Amino acid sequence: MKKYIITSALLVGLLCNILAQDGGFAPVAGDFSGAVLFGRGNFQVSGLDIPYAAGTNTSWTVSGSAPYLNAVEAGSNDVSNMLGVEGRYFFTDKIALKVSGGAILRATPARINIPGYTSSSTPNAAWIPYYSAVVQDKRVDVNLNIGGEYMFPSKKFERLFPYVGANIPFCYGRRSQYDPTITYDNSGNATITDVGERHVEIIAFGLQATSGFDYYLAEGFYLGFEVKPISYVYAYNIKYPGPGLETLGADTHTWSFFSQMCFKLGFRF
Repeated sequence: MKKYIITSALLVGLLCNILAQDGGFAPVAGDFSGAVLFGRGNFQVSGLDIPYAAGTNTSWTVSGSAPYLNAVEAGSNDVSNMLGVEGRYFFTDKIALKVSGGAILRATPARINIPGYTSSSTPNAAWIPYYSAVVQDKRVDVNLNIGGEYMFPSKKFERLFPYVGANIPFCYGRRSQYDPTITYDNSGNATITDVGERHVEIIAFGLQATSGFDYYLAEGFYLGFEVKPISYVYAYNIKYPGPGLETLGADTHTWSFFSQMCFKLGFRF
């Protein structure tokens, strides 16, 4: 119990020391700032459904599902989710260039299946297990935002700095699969599951207005909040069911208002 009291006292003392600091909060030309962003994820993953393999499927179908902007979703936001990082460079005391984003790359190489053998004869029974194929799986997710901000000091609070700005979002997503499985029937006829790689791609871009504020807890350390008062994003996907086959595309237009909120934990140097 005693250690909790001591820890609480130290935290209160640190907070009082932070709040007692004066001046030096306003950014100046040449400053950099970096922040961790929390909120709903910005990677565009909706609509990345890969066409199924042909195999023995007599009703082989390529889905016509279109992408939708999953970064805008009513009633589903989580401030505990880290969605990326942000960097800013202040050209002047009030104008800054902003870049944020992230990327995820994954790849699983393919491995062909190996037929097994089972003999029921005795006493020389033999068993060789069937080895399943490893399906090739490649995934790429990229999210990039480039924009600018105009920051102005609060008239009443020296630690508070509201801002407005504009943002150009760009998202790219890709999913690829190849199943090298080859099966044989009792007559020795082979069935090839995939004739080649199947994949789907999504590209999304648009234009957004931004507004928010930074509140400095100490010199160079701030908490922030941002919202997009108006946003337009165009997203389209293209599906490739196999080599030499015709592709299928679909697109979506998304307008949103006062959405895509995020919190920031940042520092300036």
